[in-house]
Amino acid sequence: MPRHAAVSLLGLLTVAFLAACGADSEPVEPADLAIVGARLIDGTGTEPVADSIILIDGGRVRTAGPSDAVEVPDGTEVVDAAGKTVIPGFVDLHAHYGGPVEATEQALRSQLYYGVTTTRSIGSDTPEKVALMLEAHAGRPDLPRAFTAGLGFSYPGGFNSSFTNTPTTEEDARAMVREQAALGVHYTKMWINEVAEPGLKIPPEIRAAIVDESYQNGLIPVAHINEEADGVQLLEVGLNEFMHTTVRTFGPGGGVPMEDPVPSQAFLDLCLEKSCGFAPTLSIVQNNWHFAEHPELLEDPELRAVMNPRVLERWSNEETRAAVLAADGFEGRKLSFRHMQDFVKTLHDHGIKVALGTDSGTPNVPMGWGTHHELELYVEAGLTPMETLVAATATGAGRVPPVGEADFGTLTAGMSADLIVLNADPLADIRNTLEIDRVMLRGEWVDRDALLQSE
Repeated sequence: MPRHAAVSLLGLLTVAFLAACGADSEPVEPADLAIVGARLIDGTGTEPVADSIILIDGGRVRTAGPSDAVEVPDGTEVVDAAGKTVIPGFVDLHAHYGGPVEATEQALRSQLYYGVTTTRSIGSDTPEKVALMLEAHAGRPDLPRAFTAGLGFSYPGGFNSSFTNTPTTEEDARAMVREQAALGVHYTKMWINEVAEPGLKIPPEIRAAIVDESYQNGLIPVAHINEEADGVQLLEVGLNEFMHTTVRTFGPGGGVPMEDPVPSQAFLDLCLEKSCGFAPTLSIVQNNWHFAEHPELLEDPELRAVMNPRVLERWSNEETRAAVLAADGFEGRKLSFRHMQDFVKTLHDHGIKVALGTDSGTPNVPMGWGTHHELELYVEAGLTPMETLVAATATGAGRVPPVGEADFGTLTAGMSADLIVLNADPLADIRNTLEIDRVMLRGEWVDRDALLQSE
C-alpha cells in the first residue's frame, strides 16, 4: 500500500474514533420518571422482564426494557419498584353509568381507583353524560380516558326501549344516528335480543341502516346479541363488534342451558373473515350468585365503597343469599354460565379477538372491582393469565377509534404511560391484580385516596 494511502486511512480511522467518543459523551436528556426494578408485563403478550426500567417522559413511555439495557439519564426522578409488577392500565369496553352526572363522575373515579384507565360507556349516555365522557376523553386527570356510544338503539317495546332511540323506519334510524354523531360520540350501540313478546327486536333492514349511517358519520357500530343468526346478519352488513355471547343469557330462555351452545364453524369462520371482536361480559351473569356463594367478599372495605348500597344491603342478608342458592333452576343457570365461558375459550382458540368487557354499573358488577373479577372469570374459562392481561389491555385498546391505532394499551415506546404497579405477580395468580400499589394515567400518578368515596 502506498505510504500516503496508509496515512489517509489512519486519519479516517482516527476521525471516526473521535466522533464515536464524542457521540458517547453527549449527555442524554433526563426523563420525567424512571420506574426501576419491577417485573414488567407490557401488554403485548411477550415474556415479562424480570428486572426492568421504564422511562416516562411527557406522559409517554420513552423506553422500557431490561435494566441492563436501559440507562437512567442523570436528573431523572427514580421510583424503586423492586419486588413489584408493572402492567398496563385496564381497558374495559362495557360499562353503563346510571343516575345523575355527579354519580357518573364518581363511578368513573371508582374505575380509575381500580386501575381502569380506559372505559367505554356503551349506550346509556344522555347528552349531559356524553359531554362528561368527552371531557374524560380529552384528558381530565381524575377520570379514566372514556369513549361513548351516547344513547343506544332498540325497537318500540323491545329490550331497553324505555330510554333508547327506537326507530321504526330506515329513515328514522339514519336521522337518529346523525343526531348522536352531532354530540361527538364514538360508537352506536344496538340491543338485538328478544323480550317476552316476540317480534320486538330491531328488524334487519333497520339494523343495516344504522350500521351504514354509523360508518358514514365516522362512528363504530356495536351490538348486544344473544343469537348466532343475528350475529351472522350483522357481520354480513358490516358490523364486527359484539357485546356478550351467542349463549342465551337475556330475555326468554335466559339462564336455561341451550341444547347446542357451541358456535358453528361457519360463524367462527365469518368472524375471522370480518376481523370481529367480542367483549363477553361474564360478570353480569355470574355475579347474580357470586356474592351469595362468597359473602366474605362483602367484608372488603374497598369493594363496599364502590358497590351500590342497595345491592350491598341485599347480599348482606343471609336469607337472601340462601334463597338464591336454593332457587329452582340454580344449577341450570350455572351450567349456562359455563357454556358462556366455553364460548369465550372457543373464540380465543380460533383466533377471534376477545377483549375485556364487564357490564360494570349494572347492579351486581361494581365499578372497577368488576373489571378484576372479569379477569378471574377469563382465566377460569381457560385463558392463561398472560392471555387474559392482553385481552384487558392491548386487545381492548385495538378496538377503539381509530381502530388499530391506539396510543395506549401497552407499555412500549411512544405509548401513553397508563399503568398499574402491583404488589404481587398476576401471572402467578390473576387475583393479584387487586394488589394495587399505585396507578398512573398519562404519565401522572393518580391520587387514589381522593377517588374512593367513603361508605
